[in-house]
Amino acid sequence: MTTRQILFFITLARYGSFTKAADELYMTQPGLSYAIKQLEAELDVPLFNRNDKGVSLTRFGETFLPYAERILSQIEAASGAIAEQKAPLAGKVNIIYIVTFTVDIIPNMLREFYSDERHSQIDIRLTAVQTTSEVVEQLKNGKADICLSYNKPENTESIRISEQELVLAVPKDHALAQREAVSLREIEGEPMVFCLSGSQLYKQTLRMFEHDRISPNIKLCTHDCSAMIAYASLGIGLSIVPHAAVFQNDSVHICHIDNPYRLRDIYISRLQNHNISHAAQYFFKFCRERYSSRP
Repeated sequence: MTTRQILFFITLARYGSFTKAADELYMTQPGLSYAIKQLEAELDVPLFNRNDKGVSLTRFGETFLPYAERILSQIEAASGAIAEQKAPLAGKVNIIYIVTFTVDIIPNMLREFYSDERHSQIDIRLTAVQTTSEVVEQLKNGKADICLSYNKPENTESIRISEQELVLAVPKDHALAQREAVSLREIEGEPMVFCLSGSQLYKQTLRMFEHDRISPNIKLCTHDCSAMIAYASLGIGLSIVPHAAVFQNDSVHICHIDNPYRLRDIYISRLQNHNISHAAQYFFKFCRERYSSRP
C-alpha cells in the first residue's frame, strides 16, 4: 500500500466518479482504475460498488476511509514539519495574553527572545484581552498558538514563567497614603472596588480576604483594572490590582499587602496533541528552556 494509492482512494471516494477523480488527480481513468484494483487486491476486499452512474463505497470502503484520511493527514503533517525545520527560523507565532502583562511580562519576554539575531525572522503577533476565559477560548478555538494566563488550562502543556504581585490602590488623600504596606484587617469595612465576579482577579482577591477571615465590603464590581484604579483615585473604593497595572499611575498610592495570596503565578501554555507552526513550537521550546528552571 502506497501513499499514492491512499490519495487515489480518498479522491475517488470524494468524487464518486473515476472520470472526475482522474481529472482531479491529473491522470488517466484506466491508470486510476488499475491503482484502485491493486489496493483492493492487497486488502482482499472490494472498496467500491461500481455501476453506470459512478462508484460508491462498500462497507469495507466506509470502514477504510477514516483511517486513510488520518494516514494521509499525518504524512502531510510530517512532511510539513520536516520542511519547516529545513528552512531558516521564520514564521508567525500568535500569542493571546492578559492585558496587564503588557507592562512587564511581554516586553521582557520579547527582549530576551529577540536578543538572539537568529530569531529576527520570527513574527510574533500579540493579542491582549481582559479575562482568563477569553484567553482559554481563543487558545482552544485555534485563534492562538500559545497563551499567557494566570492558570494552566485543561489539556495543555504549561510552564510557570513568572509571578505577579497584587497591591492595594488608595486615593492620594487617604489615611493609608503614607504607608508602604498594610494588612487587610486594617482596611476591614472600607468600601472596595472588585473586578467582575468569576474573574481570576476576583477569586484571588476573595481568597486573600478569606485567609484573613474577614469579609470585603464590595461597593461595586467593574470589568478591568484601569476602571478599578480610576474608581480608587476618586475615593469610591479601594482596589486590589496587579502591581504592573498601577506602578506608573500617579493618581493613586500603592500599598503592598501582607498576605500570602498577594502573589499569583503566570503560565505560558499550548494545547496538547495540537499541531502548531514550527515557529510557534520553537518559541514555546525557547520559553520552556529559559523559564522552567526559574524559581
